Amino acid sequence: MKVYLDAVSTTALDEKVRETYQKLLDEYYCNSDALYDDGVAIYDMQEKSRQLICSMFGVKKDELIFTSGASEANSLAIKGLALKHRDRKHLVTSIYEHSSVYNSFRQLEEDFGFEVTYLNPDEDGHITAEAVKNALRNDTLLVSIMQVNNEIGAVNDIGSIAAIVKKHPGTYFHCDMTQGVGKIGLDLSNIDMASFSAHKIHGLKGSGALIKKEFVQLLPLISGGQQEYSLRGGTSNALVNIVLARTLRIALENREKYHDHLLQLHDRLHDGLKDLVKINYDKGLVTLMNIDTPIPSEVLLNALNERGIMVSSKSTCGSRKNEPNRTLHAMGYDEDHAIRVSFDYTNTIEEIDYFIDNLKEILKQYA
Repeated sequence: MKVYLDAVSTTALDEKVRETYQKLLDEYYCNSDALYDDGVAIYDMQEKSRQLICSMFGVKKDELIFTSGASEANSLAIKGLALKHRDRKHLVTSIYEHSSVYNSFRQLEEDFGFEVTYLNPDEDGHITAEAVKNALRNDTLLVSIMQVNNEIGAVNDIGSIAAIVKKHPGTYFHCDMTQGVGKIGLDLSNIDMASFSAHKIHGLKGSGALIKKEFVQLLPLISGGQQEYSLRGGTSNALVNIVLARTLRIALENREKYHDHLLQLHDRLHDGLKDLVKINYDKGLVTLMNIDTPIPSEVLLNALNERGIMVSSKSTCGSRKNEPNRTLHAMGYDEDHAIRVSFDYTNTIEEIDYFIDNLKEILKQYA
C-alpha cells in the first residue's frame, strides 16, 4: 500500500484537468501571438482563461500575469518592484517565508543594497499586523507576508496586515498565497500583488500566476516581446495558461465539497497522534500537522518510506540542502525530529489509520 501525505509539497493531477490539457495538446500547437486564425483562437482562449481567473479573485482582467509557478511570480513581484523603485531602500518580510520569497529579499539585500527587516513569528506562529506596523519606515517600499506557512500551517491575518500597509504612503503589499488557494479564502481588495501555483491544487507543474494591481509598476525580469503586458517575454505557454482557469475553478468547488471530509481526516490524525508523539503545531491549516518524534526525522522518513508512506521533514524546496530550517528554528522546534504530515481530499480514513499504525510500530522498533 502506498500512502501520500505530502500534499503541501505537490498534489496529483486532477483527472478533469488532465483530460482538458490532453485535448488541447492534441488540437492546438500554434503560437498564441500568431495573427492567423489558429493562433488567434489560442490567444482568445488564453485571454478567456485570464478573465475567468480574475473574476474568481475579484480583480480586473488586466491584473493577472501568467508565470511558470509561484516561485517565478514571487521573484517578479519582489525583485521587479524593488528594481523599478530604487529610491526607497527598505523592505519588510518574515523569516519563515518560502525560499523563493526569502532568497529574493536576500539577493536584493546582498547584491543591490536594499535593507531588509525580517520579522519573527509570535508564539502562536503568526506574523502579526502589529509587528508589521512597528517595522514600517518612511522609506519602506514593500512588505511581503505569506498567507499560510508551508512548514507548520500557520494562517496569518492577511486582511489586517494589508490594511496597515495600505495606510502607509508609498508602501506596497505582496502576499504569497500559494498554500491558501483552494483551502481558505482571501480578500484581495487591499493587496497589491499576490502569487499562487497550480500544482498545489491538483494542477499542472510549471503553471502559476501573479496578480498585480494595475497601478503597480514592475521591472521585467525576463526581457522579450509583448507577452504578459511586456512583463514576461517569451512565447506563451498558452495551453497551460488556459487549463489554469479550470484548475482553479475545480479547487474552489472542492473546497466546499470536501470540507467535512477534510475535518474528519484531521480529527482522525490528531486523535491517533496526540498520545503517540508531540504535536508541534496544529493551530492553522486543517490539512497540515507538524509533529515531533523521539527518533531522528531522517530515520523515521526512511522507515516510513519502506512501508510506502510518503511524508517530509521540511519544505521540499530545501530538502536537499543541509541548512537550518528557518521556520522550525524561529518556532523553537527540534528540526532534527520534526515531521510534516499533510493531506488533501484524495486521502482516506484508511490511509490515515495505515500511517498511524505503522508509526506506532516504527516507534516501538527504534525509540
